[in-house]
Amino acid sequence: MDAFGWEVIGSAAGVIAAVAAIVFGVIPLWQNRRAARQDANGDPASVDVRIGQYIGNYVERPQVPAASPDGPVIVGEIPQAPPAYQPRADLLAALATRGPGVVLVHALTGMRGVGKTQVAAAYARSRIDARWRLVAWVNAADPAGVLAGLGEAAARLGLGEPGGSLESAAFAVRHWLEAGGERCLVVFDNVIDLDHLSRFLPAAGDSQVIVTSNQVQAASLGSALPVDVFTAEEGLAFLARRTALADEQGARELGREVGWLPLALAQAGAVIAVEHLGYPAYLARLRSHPVRKYLGRAKGEPYPRGTADAISLALDAAADSDPAGLCGPLTDFVALLSPAGVPRELLRAAGQAGLLTGPDGPRKVMADDIDAALGRLASVSLLTFSLDNSAVISHRLTMRVAAERLAASDDLPQVGTSVADLLQAVIGSLDQPWQNRPTARDTIQQIVALHDTVSRCLGERDPSLTAKILRLRQWALWCLDELGDSFSQAIDLGPLVVADSERMLGNSHPDTLESRNNLGYAYEAAGRVGDSVPLFERTVTDAERVLGESHPDTLQSRNNLAYAYQAVGRVGEAIPLFERTLADRDRVLGESHPDTIESRNNLAYAYRKTGREGEAIPLYERTLADCDRVLGESHPDTLISRNNLAYAYQTVGRLGEAIPLYERTLAEVERVLGESHPDTLISRNNLAAAYKAAGRLGEAIPLSERTLADAERVLGADHPNAQTFRDNLAAAYDGAGRSADAEATRNRAPATS
Repeated sequence: MDAFGWEVIGSAAGVIAAVAAIVFGVIPLWQNRRAARQDANGDPASVDVRIGQYIGNYVERPQVPAASPDGPVIVGEIPQAPPAYQPRADLLAALATRGPGVVLVHALTGMRGVGKTQVAAAYARSRIDARWRLVAWVNAADPAGVLAGLGEAAARLGLGEPGGSLESAAFAVRHWLEAGGERCLVVFDNVIDLDHLSRFLPAAGDSQVIVTSNQVQAASLGSALPVDVFTAEEGLAFLARRTALADEQGARELGREVGWLPLALAQAGAVIAVEHLGYPAYLARLRSHPVRKYLGRAKGEPYPRGTADAISLALDAAADSDPAGLCGPLTDFVALLSPAGVPRELLRAAGQAGLLTGPDGPRKVMADDIDAALGRLASVSLLTFSLDNSAVISHRLTMRVAAERLAASDDLPQVGTSVADLLQAVIGSLDQPWQNRPTARDTIQQIVALHDTVSRCLGERDPSLTAKILRLRQWALWCLDELGDSFSQAIDLGPLVVADSERMLGNSHPDTLESRNNLGYAYEAAGRVGDSVPLFERTVTDAERVLGESHPDTLQSRNNLAYAYQAVGRVGEAIPLFERTLADRDRVLGESHPDTIESRNNLAYAYRKTGREGEAIPLYERTLADCDRVLGESHPDTLISRNNLAYAYQTVGRLGEAIPLYERTLAEVERVLGESHPDTLISRNNLAAAYKAAGRLGEAIPLSERTLADAERVLGADHPNAQTFRDNLAAAYDGAGRSADAEATRNRAPATS
């Protein structure tokens, strides 16, 4: 959660309750975010990190404009058609078969390389041509990819709660499809975790879903559609177009050699066409190629003999025929990055930074030269472009062969270091990740892919590279917390980052403390406060020993632990920690420092939660005065401070002071965040609650009606806040003697939530 947050409290015993209180919670720790520096040699250097603080507050974050309801809305990196694409009419016809009023989930299954993705992409392109309302492509190799893809779809469709979790956005897309998904297609490509995906598949409506997976069990998700290798006729037709050779017997021999696998035939056809070979000459090369000596067959990937050899030959051919010497370095870079796609701008940046090492060593390369080399690689089927040409995509086996070749030639550490330096430079340019969420999420995805590939091929044999990648992973953990919508991914990533930090840097290293604290924050934000407490306790102990009891980072860690104690009901331990932290911050940082203001607010909140309103209210009053003076009257933190003081006044019956504060807060929140922002809805509901408590039902009811209508439109009828607003409106109707309206409002509630 951000430093300031809104807590919604529902109605109880038929009485509307006020609904907001500031909670300065656990703060993500990653300070000193600045552009990557350069050392004396001009090489990008790692960004310094320390335990620090980022007061995010709630701010008006730019939202992606909602797409036109008429479509087509295109989401994700849909691959373009490859050279000499072989249409598979029977599979495309099967995908187009559906029953009216029934969600038809097609599960394209088969081993890697048979063309599942290409079949799904061809169908997706056909739906775009038919102007379907939505065509979304989700790279589903891991849960994070599923959530990111559906989150992007939600943003484009104007669904979900601004600033809400990616999981809630994914469910919003599912519900939208169930409510009316006619002429809407969602493709989940390369699904691995079937159980995770199944939660987001629509169970009703008229949408269409395609799942591609090499797991046979994926057939249980819907109508199974196995994808096999090319038939001999399909393979011969493809080779004839790709090579322009009239040698059916030679083509048959090649097809049998690679088991008619489409991926292998694509690589073979590219080499034959580029080098003007005949089938016998190519087969001789294929059978003598040494790739099988260092490329083992991965578990669960029963590729026919010759497939990896065909890919390796294609890589060699592309490099040998490239006068600029860029095809090899670019395939090496792509091999270490995400199979979901690599932004073209990232590869251009690598060239311009001099990170691509060719035959003559590293050199700076212009963007036009990078584009030309990428086009050459696409022409020989080693990669493809997304439909909008913004990203390049390579088959996972192609990437694996390239990475294994790098490892075998001892070039992997050098290339891995260049990729790590490039990603570090991207991090330095991001500053506030929420200002560019797509780039931040893509950078996290690239970091995870780099770590997975390098650790699989290299282990930890290169301490310098391992340390660089650990620093990137530490940033990724912080960034996931900072984005505020990906805590489940942070929890997946965090334990290994913490363990590696402890093992490589030591238990008391500042970066280890920072990583441990960020994982604790993710646990807390995901509702697993019990898991966060031990991490915070250990961080405080180590910070006090290493940094000292009065160091600002130690104080922040102590604040986080106090909040966790309070969240798990250990208020007797939380309040002394809050009191001690406030006293130390007041002494060390000064009474007007934002951290000190934060501590004063946290202590006030703890006092109020334990019924000590007489001590809480003076602290709230001083917090508001300091926020007004230090941050300004319209700063988001100031608005929440004003709201919290109003709530404290209301709890002790001082409505005459509470209502003007609520009114002023609502007017400013509407101006700063907009009339439909979720925080605006809470503020409006707070004012309605105060009006109701003061007996001003004529003003309370219209506000409550408007709040509920906006909440159902913006958040969805089954959102917890919408349910709270619904209960509050019904209670207000009861208070006005409008029992029929109250009952009708309660009956509007969804059957399930």
